[in-house]
Amino acid sequence: MSSTPDPAAPTVPAMASDPVPDTPRASAPPAVPDAAEPSPALSDDPAELLGAGALRPVSTSLIPARYVAGIVGDVIWALMIAGAITAAALTGMWWLAALGLLPLLILLQHLLLTPRRVRAIGYLDAEEDLTIASGIMFRSIQTIPYGRVQSVKIDEGPVDRRYGLAKLTVSTANGASTVVLPGLPKAEAERLRALLTARGIETMAAL
Repeated sequence: MSSTPDPAAPTVPAMASDPVPDTPRASAPPAVPDAAEPSPALSDDPAELLGAGALRPVSTSLIPARYVAGIVGDVIWALMIAGAITAAALTGMWWLAALGLLPLLILLQHLLLTPRRVRAIGYLDAEEDLTIASGIMFRSIQTIPYGRVQSVKIDEGPVDRRYGLAKLTVSTANGASTVVLPGLPKAEAERLRALLTARGIETMAAL
């Protein structure tokens, strides 16, 4: 005997399973390329010269002292320039004026480059040696161990004396080399001379 479904019984609708949305995966942040370090730019400033950061500058009074010391030479070059121009004007041979180009270049480089050349001079008295640097285009750095110092001399000419400057000359053992440090105040030159002498004696006694 088959059973007939009760029409009064409520019909429960079939529950459809809702699709579960895919959870997006956290993507790794894009790799940031390392910023390339800018290449150091070459500077023409004397402060950027080789070894200049650790050196002591000489006195700026050396600039006018060198101008005064070079007056005679500057006058000679100026006369040569004026002579070349005058000869060209009187003879009508204008190519004679070209003879004044070399004196003109020499005069200009002395007038324009002297301040930079002075600012490029520096020195450092370290624990075991003395370092002296000079030059702009052709940079020279010399290091002298105190144990190799044979003699230390202080010189001052009339122009140096006028500006209160002195020049220190250091000679190494066996006369291998001689280094000159210009543009020092007199007190500093005396201090360096006493220091080099004392350190040289101490180093030789320790050997």
